[in-house]
Amino acid sequence: MKSLAAICLAILALGTQPGNAETIDAFIEEAAQQSLFQNNSARIALEKSALPEVRDFAKQMIADHERFDKQLRQLAQSQRMAVPGEPSTASKARQLRLESRDESFDRIYIDSQAETLEQRLMLFKKEAMSSQNPQLKAFAQSDLPGIEKQAKKARDLQEKLKPSAGALTAPEP
Repeated sequence: MKSLAAICLAILALGTQPGNAETIDAFIEEAAQQSLFQNNSARIALEKSALPEVRDFAKQMIADHERFDKQLRQLAQSQRMAVPGEPSTASKARQLRLESRDESFDRIYIDSQAETLEQRLMLFKKEAMSSQNPQLKAFAQSDLPGIEKQAKKARDLQEKLKPSAGALTAPEP
């Protein structure tokens, strides 16, 4: 039994050495999946939202995430790390929920963005404070101000869309 464990450990060690196949880093994986969800849901918002403020937010999210995705892929490639090409299963379910909504779409979209951005802030703060990888740490630190700005905008829209605040109204046709 001990020899089987030793063989398994050796195989794992070989698989994570530089020069072998790409490794998966939890930070890179989570950041990429969040970005994919935010980008995909922003595209849905451009189609479904009736509110100019929400559409403007979605356009900005798409632009920000296209830039971010490019930088993340370059960083991951330099670190020989794999980057997921699609959102997590949970994010896909949330995306389907958005796609199926017409009524109250804007509030559900902004709520999902605010929640994801809060998770993203925690992920990037943790990486910026405790990463043992200097490149990942610097990447997280450099992206924090942009994520904080996005989160603030999402919270502001969330507050405006609360039923008690009087929802934003769509322009008359």
